Amino acid sequence: MDEVQLDRWDDLSEWASDRVAPVDAVPLEKLQPPKANLYSASLGRIGLMRTSYGTSTQISADELSGAPVVAATNLQGYSVPSLSRSTAHLNKVDDSFLFDLAKTGHSSRLSDDAVQLHLAFDQKLLNEISYSWFGNLPERSTWCPKTPFGGDNTFWNSSLRYIMRLVAETSQPISAQNIRHIEETLCSNLVRSWAAQSGIDISAGKKVVVPRIVRTAEEYIIEYAADAPTLTEIASALDISVRNLTLNFKKFRGCTPGQFIREQRLQATRKALLEADQDQTVSQIAASFSYIHMGEFAKIYRNRFGELPSETLNRSK
Repeated sequence: MDEVQLDRWDDLSEWASDRVAPVDAVPLEKLQPPKANLYSASLGRIGLMRTSYGTSTQISADELSGAPVVAATNLQGYSVPSLSRSTAHLNKVDDSFLFDLAKTGHSSRLSDDAVQLHLAFDQKLLNEISYSWFGNLPERSTWCPKTPFGGDNTFWNSSLRYIMRLVAETSQPISAQNIRHIEETLCSNLVRSWAAQSGIDISAGKKVVVPRIVRTAEEYIIEYAADAPTLTEIASALDISVRNLTLNFKKFRGCTPGQFIREQRLQATRKALLEADQDQTVSQIAASFSYIHMGEFAKIYRNRFGELPSETLNRSK
């Protein structure tokens, strides 16, 4: 456990970055120093942080491979997390907001009296408990990378209150049995809430074995994403019909093959932009992934990642 008071923005950003992912904290009112009260602890493979900054604050974090899924819940005050570059959501007391930092960046404005509880979920832990509780679920690429959820009288808030009471009443250190109970309770309730917000039916995943044909098709699509393969080409390579391919994807992955192709192309293109050389351009990189119309590509990319491809490229240089 760790509890500190900080009055420098650089120190505050460093504290948060050490516990989640690279985070930038800045005042919304110029020259206003923080009066931060910060607490952190680990609940097994779940990181816990309680934060208050004492002044209105802007918090930003970039997408980072392998970064956790974070659920931020308002205990006091309000926050305004961004859903996209042009859309934000007002979160009040007891409201929560989820963001998958392995898939998208995050930005939020906090009121001067805001107190938040952050839970950072290890990706492998979420996958493990998701499979244990719900079976095979659709690929994470089809889930909303950021979404509001929770609120008063919801299962999520009830599970938070229960776990916080359990931690407060349990002698330290917490036993391995209780740690596992905490992990399963929080992860299972988070997955339920996240799936509901993403329009995914988790009841369909229990005890379902994904056919080899679907896994092989996914491997083929990922390998040849830059060529933008057609459904006919994929089906031919796997020696099945387009109809069979589509039905299997819808049944076992909760999306169409076309949606999976589009997501893999976008993810591969974003990776290339982030790893680009100094002399590479957006047009060159987009063309290498079979994007022809740059205006349409920029629109699709911005809708998916919340920024223009040129902004991603500039961050790599």
